[in-house]
Amino acid sequence: MKKILLCLAVATSFIACDNAANTANDAKDSLDSIANEKKENIDSSAEQRKETIDSTTENQKETLDRMDSLNKRKDSVSQ
Repeated sequence: MKKILLCLAVATSFIACDNAANTANDAKDSLDSIANEKKENIDSSAEQRKETIDSTTENQKETLDRMDSLNKRKDSVSQ
């Protein structure tokens, strides 16, 4: 009976030591994954903002072109 308990105690200590080593490595991997995900979110957000700025600028240019063409029509009609 003592031998069985001794074997169980030794096996438990090996298992406990093994889990502690993996936990540190798992935590490091987890931190790396979280950091990479945050970086991807930042990149994605920046791309969306760039697209919004480009779209807004294009719309403003088109509006100015329409206004300019209307002003030219008014000038040609009034002359």
